[in-house]
Amino acid sequence: MNIANAKQQIKNAVTIYLQKDALGRYEVPLVHQRPIFLQGAPGLGKTAIMKQISEELGIGLVSYSMTHHTRQSAIGLPMIVEREFGGKRYSVSEYTMSEIIASVYECMERTGKREGILFLDEINCISETLSPAMLLFLQYKVFGGHTLPDGWVVVTAGNPARYNKSVREFDAATLDRLKYLPVEPDYEIWKEYAVQRNVCRTILSFLDIRPDCFYVMETTVSGFSVVTPRSWEDLSQSIWMHERLQIEIDQNLIRQYLQNDAVARDFAVYYELYQKYRLAYDVDAIVAGTYNPETLEEARQARIDERLTLTGLLLEKVLGDMQYCTTEKTALLKLREQLVAQKEVLEATGTQAVKVFDEMQHALRTSAEQGSEAEQAGWNSAASQLHKMQKAAMRNTGKLSVYEVCRSYYATQVAELEQHVKKTQAECGNLLKFLQQAFGDGNELSMAVSDLTAKPEASSFIGQFLSLEFFEASSRLQLHKKEKQLQDRIQLALGEEG
Repeated sequence: MNIANAKQQIKNAVTIYLQKDALGRYEVPLVHQRPIFLQGAPGLGKTAIMKQISEELGIGLVSYSMTHHTRQSAIGLPMIVEREFGGKRYSVSEYTMSEIIASVYECMERTGKREGILFLDEINCISETLSPAMLLFLQYKVFGGHTLPDGWVVVTAGNPARYNKSVREFDAATLDRLKYLPVEPDYEIWKEYAVQRNVCRTILSFLDIRPDCFYVMETTVSGFSVVTPRSWEDLSQSIWMHERLQIEIDQNLIRQYLQNDAVARDFAVYYELYQKYRLAYDVDAIVAGTYNPETLEEARQARIDERLTLTGLLLEKVLGDMQYCTTEKTALLKLREQLVAQKEVLEATGTQAVKVFDEMQHALRTSAEQGSEAEQAGWNSAASQLHKMQKAAMRNTGKLSVYEVCRSYYATQVAELEQHVKKTQAECGNLLKFLQQAFGDGNELSMAVSDLTAKPEASSFIGQFLSLEFFEASSRLQLHKKEKQLQDRIQLALGEEG
């Protein structure tokens, strides 16, 4: 199965394990709550989906890599205590609380969440001395006499032996205590995640053309080479920062992440080509709807790889503007909440106003720390806007109160956002119109509609601000797809009759 199927299977299992009866007891007894074993090659995103599942279900998450654990750290250290049996006192051995179990209690205290997932990675790399204790834990959720709190589901993960020399194959007794989920690489599934995670469009366009480069594990004359989804995501982060700081991106950098000479070389060549296409096609003119007929004809005559690259470039521009609009709207709403809450104080002037700005900044930082990763951009933008608002208020030497200056600044930002929204709405329409005129209802238009649907900021923008062109293109593609399916059925039926 692919990682998306595995995620849904795990989510279903956790949901079932946490179901309670009318008396508040878990319906699936602890002994039958089989831990889940997610097995797949390195870098598929096994750890990432644990975070996604815990956030979606609103439960806690504690992650541990088992490779560094000894028997003592996992089950606790032995200690001598006094116990009375049959009227006599004896010295007996007990254990301090396991580091792993203690971490679960710490998570409960820190987050207030009484239910969650205990994720044990590299479970099949544990030492031989830890194996008996782990077998007991998998069935009874006990380490050294300390039981995992009720409401915590155990999910484990590991690599197949061919990818990791430290792996020890599970015996029948261990496997019989696990729900086994084997996972294989799947680019199309990963792309949905990558679009949401803002993986740079250069990488997605390259992999659309060369999906065979998505996952590579092979032994060559130069040694073992590896390219994984993790490699591409980490490379994306590096590319974003290099481009932002205007630092050169070359094959030496790319090879640090894509540890396969052929893939690194091919992507380095494509990256340079991508930048050339950006200039050659004048992407800004296309999304503005001011391109000349020669550009449209050149696109029509382009090869498939050039078409997909151009589509990626256009999407990069429009998706970036959509993200800006949704982020700024979120930021302004958060800013408005702060201004309304502090209106009376901000109507004062002088040091008191300075103090309240500091308090608002602190409130935003606190909220950002508690928010999800997807909300961080909105919080950061709100903090930036608040800082600019404070500077505008401090420059005020007239008779306006600080609140009136802030309200004026806020109104200006809202007006600017409205103009940017209108511009982006037009860009979305021009993008889809250009692709339809150049390539018809083909893969390029389908890819654009799919990515606009998959990226949260884009779907949010379309949902909030509407785009008739998007809905028309989406409906047309659905009709085209149905016609193609009908034609395929007719051809199949004719073939059977023949």
